[in-house]
Amino acid sequence: MLGTLGLWALLPAATQAPPNRRICVFFEAPGVQGSTKTLGELLDAGPGSPRVIRCLYSRCCFGIWNLTQGRAQVEMQGCRDSDEPGCESLHCDPRPRARSSPGSTLFICSCGTDFCNANYSRLPPPGSLGAPGPQGPQVAPALLQRKARRVGGGPEPEPDSDRNWSEELQELPGLCFSQVIQEGRHTLVWAGQLQGELVAIKAFPPGAVAQFRSERAMYELLSLQHDHIVRFITAGQGGPGPLPSGPLLVLELHPKGSLCHYLTQHTSDWKSSLRMAVSLAKGLAFLHGERWQHGQYKPGIAHRDLSSQNVLIREDGSCAIGDLGLALVLPGLSQPPTWAPAQPRGPAAIMEAGTYRYMAPELLDKTLDLHDWGTALRRADVYSLALLLWEILSRCPDLSPDRRPPPFQLAYEAEVGSAPTTCELWALAVDERRRPYIPSTWSCSTTDPGGLRELLEDCWDADPEARLTAECLQQRLATLTHPREADSFPEGCELVCSPRCPEDYPSPPAPVILPCRPQLSAFHSSVQQSPDSRNSQPASAISLE
Repeated sequence: MLGTLGLWALLPAATQAPPNRRICVFFEAPGVQGSTKTLGELLDAGPGSPRVIRCLYSRCCFGIWNLTQGRAQVEMQGCRDSDEPGCESLHCDPRPRARSSPGSTLFICSCGTDFCNANYSRLPPPGSLGAPGPQGPQVAPALLQRKARRVGGGPEPEPDSDRNWSEELQELPGLCFSQVIQEGRHTLVWAGQLQGELVAIKAFPPGAVAQFRSERAMYELLSLQHDHIVRFITAGQGGPGPLPSGPLLVLELHPKGSLCHYLTQHTSDWKSSLRMAVSLAKGLAFLHGERWQHGQYKPGIAHRDLSSQNVLIREDGSCAIGDLGLALVLPGLSQPPTWAPAQPRGPAAIMEAGTYRYMAPELLDKTLDLHDWGTALRRADVYSLALLLWEILSRCPDLSPDRRPPPFQLAYEAEVGSAPTTCELWALAVDERRRPYIPSTWSCSTTDPGGLRELLEDCWDADPEARLTAECLQQRLATLTHPREADSFPEGCELVCSPRCPEDYPSPPAPVILPCRPQLSAFHSSVQQSPDSRNSQPASAISLE
């Protein structure tokens, strides 16, 4: 494809090598005519990683993407053979360069930091490309710097940036608002349509631009497409009728609503319960994983606000994780690209988390391991996920002797009620190390050969280091789905089975009111669980708490 465009016309003449050589991602799609591998020294890369090249003649990386019908595909990445205007950029800010075919446009970027060509920062939205050329439209560098800071938890820019939000966003033609389906602290979620497609519209007021930018930046990370993550469609501005225009996120609509709403209204047999559980584990394992695919980098991401309000039910009965408003890009397991900052704003920002009820003990008592906070936040997510699994299983008639599971309750609702304080949860989960009650029938069930009790305890263990990873949890759940298939486990994921059914487990605890610990009175968290959230209408794409 690129051969007909004159590949070497994109790259100026070579010059003498600089003393400190730049390291870039190297990739060439099949069918590309010509190669730039002679402009550097190809280095060995680990399994699943892209090839890496150390530049010989410049300190400048480049990337070329082909945009067709709104989908971008990387064509080439590597070293330029000389420094030129644009190479001083810290990020890959692509601009249109040529039409590769009707309906397709090639975008090229140059940048001057190690691995900066791993991903582009953002492509202009469809319909705003104009005529491609060497001086094509380019995203404002200040906006891209703000985006990188928000994704990695870096410092915010000065307050005047909020005044220009309307210049960043286009009106979305064909966007229709139907009805409000959920209301939150900062936002309204509407059901609506975009060019005839049913969608969920998360509308932010102008005063919540920082929250909008944070969540949008996370959704716009490349390679963040997965069956069990709510699908991001686009961002823009607009509003229903006479209401003032504001920033919008357009997301996939899930008419069945949130996991919390669904479990309140329905029970789920063993097979359906496992489908929900496995899909949740798959979605979280995907978020947590760091990977390279076809030259694109996906960093590890901690969700930090897993709750049954922030998980949605798909048409096939599986789950999709939504609401990435508090999600945080994690340090790379290998050397990260420079646009993924290695440290967020500080300990307070790392400790910031979501719904009190689902907070891991180490977040409640502020003992999260800040020396390895990426791993620590992954473990905190697994704790939250274990509580969601308990909620799912509590509504499974196959685990009840009379096939009549009790009415749905949130995790810890039997112990501390529907609106617990942080102090009450601290006393319960940290001080007393109590967890939601597991009936003895769960361990005696013939549909549970692997031991649900052991599985949950391995995920919500008081010691974060003893918890399963999301990947291990996925493997363990898979054996419950196919118990006779001897699938191999990753190291450390071995299945632990009870030799026999326990005969005497304690009775379910009665609701109690726990004393508040004065030392926690100043603890702040950005989100609380609404007491009557289970009775709201189905959520469209995310929870707003």
